Amino acid sequence: MFLSMQRLSHIATLTPQASDLIAPGEDPAPEYDRLLLHSVCDEFGLRRFSPQEIDFIHNFVNVMHPLAAALNILQGEKNTFLGYLVPTIVQLKNDLRGLLDESSKPTATEGLAACRLLIQTMIQAICKRLDGRLEEKESILAAVLLPMVKLDWVSDDIQRLQYRVMLKQEVQSISVVESEQAQTSATEKKSSPSSFFKFTRSPATVTKSEVDMYLDAPTADNFHEYTVLPKLKKLFVKYNTAIPSSAPVERLFSTGGQIFRPRTNRLGDANFEKQLVLNANKKLFGLT
Repeated sequence: MFLSMQRLSHIATLTPQASDLIAPGEDPAPEYDRLLLHSVCDEFGLRRFSPQEIDFIHNFVNVMHPLAAALNILQGEKNTFLGYLVPTIVQLKNDLRGLLDESSKPTATEGLAACRLLIQTMIQAICKRLDGRLEEKESILAAVLLPMVKLDWVSDDIQRLQYRVMLKQEVQSISVVESEQAQTSATEKKSSPSSFFKFTRSPATVTKSEVDMYLDAPTADNFHEYTVLPKLKKLFVKYNTAIPSSAPVERLFSTGGQIFRPRTNRLGDANFEKQLVLNANKKLFGLT
């Protein structure tokens, strides 16, 4: 529905001479009587859209756009991690609340005011179904460990400090396990001459922890910083291996259903697996 309304909204901004009316860097703003949409309605014998209906179409698309963008992020197949879930929910709620405030102003257009109930319903549904995910430790750590967002999605300073401490505690638990493993392996080794010397070493200089180095650095669109942060890299793999949506898996099952047709329902496991892999990755081979 959103895509249909989006296309309709685009058509409602065109005129037969739309290219002459659009200045560089500006949005098209044709006169109502010259809309190409009217020519389409006349051609198919349909009633023309009123100015109020066209205004509603434009505002409906603007209201639904944040939700559509959020779904595209969470249902993607590439570069999609569980860490995107919480920041996406927070950003979506912020965008919808901004639209709700805009629709409540006296200067709001009639189309935007008509969408107020839709905005309120979406906010209530998101809060009811997804607010619990904002408090889950796994979802929070997955988001903080994502270099693209880190703590940018957290507006409260106290919460930012709490999440920083939470990540440090998680790193500390890894350090304890690694030290225990190192001690176990050391006891299993045979005694060496170096074990005889017990001289006092000079104290090591105080350095930043991996967590502070990571969170104090700016956000990045890549994972290069994990090359020097091995403990955080392990945590990223632990908490971001899962994907936030089952949509990619469902698409894979759909592809499998297209292979298992009445004429090909006797395929062996190996043959079916090869065909499934080829169909799911045909874009990599330049096939459509």
